Amino acid sequence: MRILESERLILKPIEPEDLPYLMEQRWDADLTDYIIHNPISSYNQQQWYEKICRNGDVAMSIFYKEKPNEKPVLLGAVGLYDINYRHQRATWKTLRIPKQYQGLGLAFEASAMLIEYGFNTLNINKITSDVFPDNKSIINLLERMGFKKEGRLKQHYFHQGKFKDVLIYSMLRNDFNKKQATCSTKMS
Repeated sequence: MRILESERLILKPIEPEDLPYLMEQRWDADLTDYIIHNPISSYNQQQWYEKICRNGDVAMSIFYKEKPNEKPVLLGAVGLYDINYRHQRATWKTLRIPKQYQGLGLAFEASAMLIEYGFNTLNINKITSDVFPDNKSIINLLERMGFKKEGRLKQHYFHQGKFKDVLIYSMLRNDFNKKQATCSTKMS
């Protein structure tokens, strides 16, 4: 797995030293309403890390180059999981950017970098994502990136003591390439 870099961001494979911060994010009260998985223990976090390494998931830490000549700041993670090369599909997931870094377009930029890598390097044909219907920020992010809503799975997850629906979004490589071509044409 290679490192992806833009002017503002570095996406690199999650490493063991990133795990404590990523686990803190899973315990953040502002996030637990929206992330599908409940907060986990250090042991479970380590098991998750070992599983993504074993499965070949593309799980990337997001680092923000906030100031030149300073160490980049770890913001969160984004990944392509459950990659199936035969059927050329994967599932996109992310952990939210901390509040002080929201509104800067960093989640969009990191996600766009990873999705471009998935389609154009990994040869993925379809990327899906599931999201709780009340997670408006991720829904807006998915739609801005060009994902289309495919449907709703009723009472799909048991979360915080109740069954919750989930919306399924997806993007096809054809649609991604058309969107990229349109953006390139507008910039010319």
